[in-house]
Amino acid sequence: MTTSDEGVQRGVLSEVAALLAELPADVTPVEMGLNVHRIIRERTGSIDPYRRVKKESNRKALELYPRLEAYVEAADDRLRAAVVVAAIGNVIDFGANPGFDLERSVDSGLATGLTGSDLEAFAERLGEVDQVLYLGDNAGEIVFDKVLVREIASLGARVTFAVREAPILNDATREDARAVGMDRWAEVIGSGIVGPGMQLARASPEFQDRFSRADLIVSKGQGNYEGLSEEARPIFFLLVAKCPVVARDLGVEVGDLVLRRNHGGCGDER
Repeated sequence: MTTSDEGVQRGVLSEVAALLAELPADVTPVEMGLNVHRIIRERTGSIDPYRRVKKESNRKALELYPRLEAYVEAADDRLRAAVVVAAIGNVIDFGANPGFDLERSVDSGLATGLTGSDLEAFAERLGEVDQVLYLGDNAGEIVFDKVLVREIASLGARVTFAVREAPILNDATREDARAVGMDRWAEVIGSGIVGPGMQLARASPEFQDRFSRADLIVSKGQGNYEGLSEEARPIFFLLVAKCPVVARDLGVEVGDLVLRRNHGGCGDER
């Protein structure tokens, strides 16, 4: 996607191979990805190789938006329907899931719904909170998130929607959030992070403050789950399980739609 120059490609592969040999065994996928993409940017000079793909993802998702909206409007349980829609959007991933079929995934997800769901706890928590921090993931996917963000806002909570600070893979940035109209329903901020997934230590002071003060945190996608699954905060993880490692950790099957609370931080405390 970045260059057709085979010499540059070999140079990137060689440097990445050398990096992998030096990384400790317990390095997270998020940390690994940050280093790999740093090498790609430095070697190729391309700041945003996924720019065209992201625009196309936003366009296709926006075409589906009326259908998604109608699905929620017709549902007996609007919140459940909105959560299902948002989870389905996580299939849009050119890193972990490059061969996805968006329309087929929508059909399948609406038919099967959630697996391993903590929806009841999520609904109960939403009824108690004022401030919700929603951690976005990928371009295109954020159109599906908008359905859930709108529903959360309609319940009276103020939503802050956090995106990547700068382009990395097909992760959403402020530009993407504005392009799909997310700023109509939530305050959009950058996380300060330029790598895939969530690494709190690399986040901006503003984001860390929002994270520490949020009454409820919705975390989208595997990368954010990998970075936050051990954080003692009131977090609900919303994702498609895309690999055996994450599926096993969550106790689900690959391909399942999951809403799972962080049991270490979702008690009565704020």
